[in-house]
Amino acid sequence: MLQQTRTLGVMTLVAISAADCAAHSMNSLGPFAVGELIKNGQMTAAQAGVWSSVEMLSYAAAMTGIAFAVHRIRLRSLALVAAICVVFAQATSAYVYGFWGLLALRVLSGLGLGALNAVVNVGASRLGQPIFVLSFVMVVQTIVFSASSLVLPSIGKIAGQKGIFLVLACIVLALAPLMRLLPDTVNQPGGIVRTGQPASGPAVAALLAVLCYTGGSLAVWPFTERIAASVGLTTASFGTLSAFSNILGLCVCLASVRLSRNTASMRLLIPALLLTGVICFFQAWPPSWLVFKAAFSLNYALWFFIYPALVGLTCLVDPSGKLASRSGGAWMLSQATTTVLAGVAGNSGQYLGIGFLSFVLCLLSACCVFLVKPHQIMAR
Repeated sequence: MLQQTRTLGVMTLVAISAADCAAHSMNSLGPFAVGELIKNGQMTAAQAGVWSSVEMLSYAAAMTGIAFAVHRIRLRSLALVAAICVVFAQATSAYVYGFWGLLALRVLSGLGLGALNAVVNVGASRLGQPIFVLSFVMVVQTIVFSASSLVLPSIGKIAGQKGIFLVLACIVLALAPLMRLLPDTVNQPGGIVRTGQPASGPAVAALLAVLCYTGGSLAVWPFTERIAASVGLTTASFGTLSAFSNILGLCVCLASVRLSRNTASMRLLIPALLLTGVICFFQAWPPSWLVFKAAFSLNYALWFFIYPALVGLTCLVDPSGKLASRSGGAWMLSQATTTVLAGVAGNSGQYLGIGFLSFVLCLLSACCVFLVKPHQIMAR
């Protein structure tokens, strides 16, 4: 029986890793699509900001809606339906050139990506040890995106918009079969049944911590390829930088997996948030290509430590996974708002104000983590 439980846990972990890669494909690889659309004159920076924000708002709507039915979720069915939606939206975007058509497809893509992320967060809660699970699946995510970052610039150069979106569709399509390993029952795998109603104060603070961090650290993310170009980096150089950042993120993920076994990750969370705020300022307004490369790489790497720690914190506050699902919706809602602001600023090439906003939001996130008192929760 113990061996069967372990096997089920490993299979579910593999399946959650596949869903995680698919769910975050546009977060890590979306700048290539945005850069291609702007470069080819399909959209202005402001339109690209709206385009990205519509996807994020749909993402948020999916995760927030799913949170209300978290106890009735069948992970496998939800993941496979969501994957089909994403594949269709990405593949169709390869052949659609009108702004409104592309915008409509972002709604479908966002709903699918949000549902996949809900599968990840709820699955992590049901397996137990959510910080460990989320750190582990991000190791897999890092490997997939490192390879993709090296390939996408060449594909964009050869096949343009069509090539970029077809590759994005193929990534999700290739991962979908692994999602079949997810349990398709409303019961939690391995017989782990945990319930609880979170105290309103810690729950709100944990949710705000996710909202402020993601909105701040990702405000200019869809436009990073364009910022890189403004300091003299070519598309190929940016792809290489993205791959290097993924490898650096992999190292951070491996360290996070080890740290997640104790309270060390929570001790480092607040300093990491404060450091990210400073980094975001220089990533949005780099004085040179060297500063941009350093800021981009560090922000990217720290994400792989901070994100699983923050979502894991919501799972600790509410073990049912409901708060974790809501946190994904809060993430996309905050990023959608800041991305629109960044897009408007990008029309004149001025991201300085967005950099300052990112710093303030990361500072607020650190304050919220302090109010949650994660050490006390983990000691229970």
